Amino acid sequence: MRLREQSTVVRDAVPTEYAEVVVFITELGGTTLLMFLLAVLFWCADRRRSALVISYAVAGLALLLSLKAVFALPRPPADAMLLPLEGEREGYGFPSGHAFAAAVVYGGLVSAYDRLGDWQAVTGAGVLIVAVSLSRVALGVHYLGDVIVGAVLGIAFVAVMNRITRDDPTIGFAIALVLAVPAAAVAGTTDALLGLGGSIGGLLATRRLEVLPALRSRLEGVVLTGLGGGFVALITSVEPVVATVEPLLVVLYAILFAGIVLAPAAVGRLEVGALESRRA
Repeated sequence: MRLREQSTVVRDAVPTEYAEVVVFITELGGTTLLMFLLAVLFWCADRRRSALVISYAVAGLALLLSLKAVFALPRPPADAMLLPLEGEREGYGFPSGHAFAAAVVYGGLVSAYDRLGDWQAVTGAGVLIVAVSLSRVALGVHYLGDVIVGAVLGIAFVAVMNRITRDDPTIGFAIALVLAVPAAAVAGTTDALLGLGGSIGGLLATRRLEVLPALRSRLEGVVLTGLGGGFVALITSVEPVVATVEPLLVVLYAILFAGIVLAPAAVGRLEVGALESRRA
């Protein structure tokens, strides 16, 4: 099922000199980059559609952590790794989280933005999903079967979420919360707490999605990205301190996701204040 022999073929096909390139590709399916991408799209593009995909990502994270805990299958042995990477051997190996996340986010964006009929968008998403999946095998942190199941499961998850949510991000975050509670109990990891806190923050914040001010200029988008990115960096910087009391991470992550969603309202108020000062 995990295709161990075929995985060896993939690993042997990648020279050590290209290790850094493979690491770069694998980061395209990492939690940090994907969430930053979704946040920027939310701030600068269609907020409802981007929020929908964010809810898919949070719900998918919770589901995946539960599945990993249920199967409890180990990663490949340490000597299979292309190069030593800190943290890459933590957790279970099946199914692949990076392959699943790439399928949910890139596939979810194509679906949410109504680009399923655009062969370029579909091909681009497909190439990213395949590249991220194979990079995990090349790095030696997953077997080929792990990434195939992860990617297929991610695509199926998007299809199911499309039908259940009816394009409503609040419903998406409600589903995420339902999935995150057992994930936090079963997995008990920081990622599980991220799913739980993110679902709570997203559920509360998206109830005000319709009253958020629309983006009025590219400059405002730049300001919003800068201030929003600063907020995310601030939350990330205090995470190690808060992690000493793990339950507080749920609150921190709830604030993080709520802050991402409500950032346009804060920037809008700053602009109104500046205009009022000029008139005075």
